[in-house]
Amino acid sequence: MIRVFILAIAIYAQPLVDEDVLEPSVRNEVDRALTLTPSNDFARASASIKEGKVDFGLFGLTNGVSKTDAAISIVSSQRSDGRWYSGTNDVTSAAAAILMWSCH
Repeated sequence: MIRVFILAIAIYAQPLVDEDVLEPSVRNEVDRALTLTPSNDFARASASIKEGKVDFGLFGLTNGVSKTDAAISIVSSQRSDGRWYSGTNDVTSAAAAILMWSCH
């Protein structure tokens, strides 16, 4: 009986994971992706964040997506040249804006 009680307390006491706070490993990948982003696109992304214009739709995401899920999706689709594409369209500024949003 005591073992069950201790187990129940241990399970209950586990901290809940907040999907809107990036884990250190995910944050490192986001930071790395942003350092590979061309400076002009980075500047445009910064302006988009300040204006509150983040375009999730380009990546099939909704504005209700968790920051962790958005960051993982965007980081994993970055190309080796530091850019993101949707078909043949360069959407690097929008991707960088989503990554910046995920860090705040």
